[in-house]
Amino acid sequence: MNCLNCNAPLTGAFCASCGQRHVSRPPTVARLIEDTLETLTHADSRLWVTLRYLMTKPGVLTRDYFAGRRNSYLPPIRLYLIISVVFFLLASLPNTDKSAEKPIEIDSDSQICEVDYTGPFAEFVGPRFRAACKQLKADNGAKLVESFQRNVPKAMFILLPAFAALMMLFFWRPRRLYVEHLLFLVHNHSAVFAALILDTISGFFLPASVGGFFSTALVLYLAWYCWHALRVFYEKRTGKAWALFIGLGFLYSVLATITLILTGFASFLAS
Repeated sequence: MNCLNCNAPLTGAFCASCGQRHVSRPPTVARLIEDTLETLTHADSRLWVTLRYLMTKPGVLTRDYFAGRRNSYLPPIRLYLIISVVFFLLASLPNTDKSAEKPIEIDSDSQICEVDYTGPFAEFVGPRFRAACKQLKADNGAKLVESFQRNVPKAMFILLPAFAALMMLFFWRPRRLYVEHLLFLVHNHSAVFAALILDTISGFFLPASVGGFFSTALVLYLAWYCWHALRVFYEKRTGKAWALFIGLGFLYSVLATITLILTGFASFLAS
């Protein structure tokens, strides 16, 4: 009997060549659920080890990755994808808070949709601007919000590598590889999204007063986290780490703001 994945001869329940479990029958729903639970709850699962190190030891995962200690943790990109998908799914859930802001209200008599756009790429942007404007008036921005939420994860894939390139300007001695900055940002963003997941979940269970205190504590923790991660991974002294944190934080805020504005404009035209 041979493995269905790599065709190597089987000597037991698992293939000695690729590690796949031999299952002769088609997978059932029960089997899919069992595999998922086993992956998440197994004592040796790298997910929980990685999450523990990610949230409690800033900068250590990135440092260990480049030191060659990788087998105990999830790969950085896979970790980022798992956490970001969970975060954006939670963020897209309907807001049940009665005190939440009202939907966008558009004046139906507004003449803004009739304005002729004469800027760059007018032939492309103009008709889409007018169509999007009419859609905005028709549904009070519901489709715009949906489009924006869908595009933000894609924008992050542009923001991360772009900011990693800017970070190279700050680290000339000793010289750092581009991929070091990129994976440092991947781990930091994973930690931020994980904290935001906790904050979102807490909002469903905690009273508003307690939830506000919890959110403030998370913001302070994330500020400390990013500073400490810089100090650990780049091996900087406290003062130098603070200077880098302030400088890089300012640049990141500017670049993130520009990215979100462009994402909003693209979402508006696509809505």
